Amino acid sequence: MLEIQAGAPAQNVQSGRLSGFLAQTLQRARTAAVPYKIGDVLLGDDPFNGRREGTVVVKNGRSIGIRSSDRVYFYDHRQLRRPD
Repeated sequence: MLEIQAGAPAQNVQSGRLSGFLAQTLQRARTAAVPYKIGDVLLGDDPFNGRREGTVVVKNGRSIGIRSSDRVYFYDHRQLRRPD
């Protein structure tokens, strides 16, 4: 029988090995693998933020923050590329 402790978060309680495996697999599939690291120099092109070149300072899921001219601009990772 599975014991549930009062302080345990609900997401850590798994009813079985198969459902736990499926939950972990779905979580990994939902998380985007962003190929950029903090400190990389990138070029972002977005119709709202414009074209900016800067250094990666924030990674938050699929959103990447690059610092350019003392401001941080956030881009989707698909709108970024390495400068030529």
